[in-house]
Amino acid sequence: MTSALDRPGIVLGIAALVLNEGATDHNARDVIAAAVDSGVVALDTARAYARLDDDGVGERLAAEGRERRAGLPILTKAGHYRAGASAWHSDGSVDRIRADAARSVELLGAPLDLLLLHRADRVDDLEESVATLAALREEGLARTVGLSNAPIELIDRALAVAPLDAVQNRLGLGVDSFAEYRHCREAGIDFFGYAPFGGPRAAPLATRVPHVAALATQRGASVHRLTLATVLDVLPGYWPVIGSTRPDSARDALAAMTEQVDDELRDALLGDLASRGVPV
Repeated sequence: MTSALDRPGIVLGIAALVLNEGATDHNARDVIAAAVDSGVVALDTARAYARLDDDGVGERLAAEGRERRAGLPILTKAGHYRAGASAWHSDGSVDRIRADAARSVELLGAPLDLLLLHRADRVDDLEESVATLAALREEGLARTVGLSNAPIELIDRALAVAPLDAVQNRLGLGVDSFAEYRHCREAGIDFFGYAPFGGPRAAPLATRVPHVAALATQRGASVHRLTLATVLDVLPGYWPVIGSTRPDSARDALAAMTEQVDDELRDALLGDLASRGVPV
């Protein structure tokens, strides 16, 4: 298995910049530029991050972001597509994955750094989908491949077909279990966790990591920055995928990559997570 990225850090997800109500390309470009200039290690996009009149907007925005820093990795996903104003369909067939991969290469202008099966939990024949991903890797259309939205059972089914380089699942801190991360870590698979702050329906992060929040107040930093910094420190092989929609929030989150983490912070985060029943 090959690592999808050559260094640890934070990934910017583009979904909200395309799909949120009122999203504009102008704001998306500003946020992506702020993230790239602040040292983001990769951009995360997908065929499904589309508009009804533009199937390639999510990947095109990522490609524009890479123009600011040559060689910036881009993660993308296949097998899930926009079918209506509020409708997305999943299709893990050979034809669909190959067509999606070809379109992604066209839009991104290069072989894919990482290609994920977007909704591994919704395809009809996971084994066929994984075999197709493995073939694309062998053919050089994608350097690394993996699954997204895959519970442990599906990860193991996929591994019986071909090696996986990465998995991207939701991992809301103080909300979701670390079981899938640990399973991937033991198997040598890179883990990308989206919605690290829990998503729009979760309780505020400060209420889930109150001891980290108290330290953030004392140190004049945001709870989001200190939480990300500490997670990067205590979880090797984990890349948080943030969904910033403002340049300032992107800059603040990415400052976590240079934030100093001490034992007080580590103990605070680990204690907060354990108190919510989701220990690391």
